Amino acid sequence: MLSLNPKTLSPSPFNLRSFLIPKKPSISSPSLCVNSTTCCQPNQITERGILFDTGDTFFRHESATGRDLGVLSAALYKQSKGQLRVLDAMCGCGIRSLRYLVESKADFVLANDANESHRRVILDNLAQVERLEGEKKRWVVTHCEANRILTDCYLQRDYFDYIDLDSFGSDSSFFLRAAFSSLKLDGLVYVTSTDGYSSGGHRPFHSLSAFGAYVRPMPYANELGLRILIGGAVREASVLGYRVTPLFSYYSYHGPVFRVLLRMNRGKLPEKR
Repeated sequence: MLSLNPKTLSPSPFNLRSFLIPKKPSISSPSLCVNSTTCCQPNQITERGILFDTGDTFFRHESATGRDLGVLSAALYKQSKGQLRVLDAMCGCGIRSLRYLVESKADFVLANDANESHRRVILDNLAQVERLEGEKKRWVVTHCEANRILTDCYLQRDYFDYIDLDSFGSDSSFFLRAAFSSLKLDGLVYVTSTDGYSSGGHRPFHSLSAFGAYVRPMPYANELGLRILIGGAVREASVLGYRVTPLFSYYSYHGPVFRVLLRMNRGKLPEKR
């Protein structure tokens, strides 16, 4: 398991020349359609060569590396499996969903955010990618509480290859069981915690209720935060009869942010591993 703590944002691991937004309206990319009327709006910025609008949503430039790792892991999954269906449960302005479509070449992305007031900015950002490819939809935007959209997908047997849970605090612990239920076997779930107080041992009863770990103050809160996040996910998966394997972990001091990518399968861990 790899733990990263970069001081600066890394350059994009992708060749984005074919996805860059053209400067002249007369030049168009086959995969992106740019609305020239939105290019002058004050909240528009670029990340890894992709133009998007943040609107009034919560957005951190410093989290770009965490998004890079998510996009890279999704792209590798698509390369390995040949298909990629992504559920972005708390999409914010939609930049992660857009990058999964453009960089990871996702076949379908469900971009969900509970705040319906963000709908316009999400639609404007995702509109850079054609919504339909033949008769198949490339992306859909919904506005439900994360547990509800995850449970609805499970009840409809609409399973996903990759689920991104980019939540605040220790809220990811409330969504893990529903996420595992709506994930395909051998699928990936990218979980988040920004609860630095609990990982630092300052709220031991809160960490106990959220992750099943009673934590006392320690000088290595970054390592501890990743471990209790993984441990909580392992326990939630085991209740459903699944096992999870950590593929990588990432910590960043801003926030702070703890992110872990997990692979889910059915049953116990094999004896020889």
